[in-house]
Amino acid sequence: MVEAIANDTITLFLKMTRADSPTALARRKRHIVEVVSRHYDLGSCRRTSRLTGGVLNEVYLAETSQGDFVIRVNRVRSSIFEIERLSSFLSYLGYRGIPVDELVPAADGQVAAEMDGELFSVHRYIRGTVYTNPGELNGNQAANVMTFLAHYHSTAEGYCNHGDLAVRDGLLPVMYTENPDSLRERLKDLPKTEQVAESAVDHAIDWLAGFFASGAYRELNRTWIHGDFRSCNVAFDADRVSGLFDWDLLCNGPRIFDVVVASADLARTIAGPLSRDPDLWRRDFARHFGAYRKEARRLGTDITEPEVKSIPGFLIADTILSGVLFALHLRRLPLKPCESASQRRQRSDRLHTESISDLAAIDSLIASGREMISAHP
Repeated sequence: MVEAIANDTITLFLKMTRADSPTALARRKRHIVEVVSRHYDLGSCRRTSRLTGGVLNEVYLAETSQGDFVIRVNRVRSSIFEIERLSSFLSYLGYRGIPVDELVPAADGQVAAEMDGELFSVHRYIRGTVYTNPGELNGNQAANVMTFLAHYHSTAEGYCNHGDLAVRDGLLPVMYTENPDSLRERLKDLPKTEQVAESAVDHAIDWLAGFFASGAYRELNRTWIHGDFRSCNVAFDADRVSGLFDWDLLCNGPRIFDVVVASADLARTIAGPLSRDPDLWRRDFARHFGAYRKEARRLGTDITEPEVKSIPGFLIADTILSGVLFALHLRRLPLKPCESASQRRQRSDRLHTESISDLAAIDSLIASGREMISAHP
């Protein structure tokens, strides 16, 4: 069952969605509004726009007479039952002071609506500023992201004891690399921008296979991890985090995965790719990691020794997931306003090249994690 989930998710991530023409997009938006209007009491719709951040799902912002709402055409969660479990989890977080995009019930009380073979859900819109480029965050915002993540983990851990689990089981984020043979098969047709690309990916997958097979991996502290905790999925009100959203990769998994993803996301943008200046990258990564650990200690949920030792493995896993795989998918996402097709292609090629360079410098990647081990006993 777990392997099936992993393969389906990898396929979904790699499946390329063609860029819609303006006419097709306008027609699609009208259809979305018509369907949602039949099932939800959101008032009259004034404007609908497609959000470009969604990768696995189709996501729209609807501005209505009753407020702003986010409409999702769900592909990750394929049943109302799964949406109900997600809704239960988000309600739990919201009740305990973690600002999230809770679901809005349909007119019949359901948390989702099925129509024409598609599953629609509506979330409350989180107001605030979203920075798609982490380099735009100031120092206070970056520190607050890591502090907020510690509070999220501390709160989510309590939900694990409720028995009514929120979402599907399985390690969706790290399953990309927990099944090395499947991942190798999926990556074999990736465009190679450097001679070293194929051997670098193979080397990384081999290293990860040993990491995930080790007993230390099974000792990691587990909770309901966000799975994609990056600045683009966090909203800000000035320096304060005003909300967390995008739960496509939510699962029961090692919390250190979230910590590594968030720290690396900030470090890559501020210091550049690891391969450019490893020393600068490590210092910046350590600073963000330290902000999380300081708050986790205060909350009584300090990082454990096995978690610190797992940092190299998750650095490699995130490089493959957010770098190599996402660079490929980026080419087919809708263009941003004022972005040309050639600019998008250059952005994708640059991300792919930098990710492959980081994997080619795998020893530096591993050394970065080991340096964290010595710096945070």
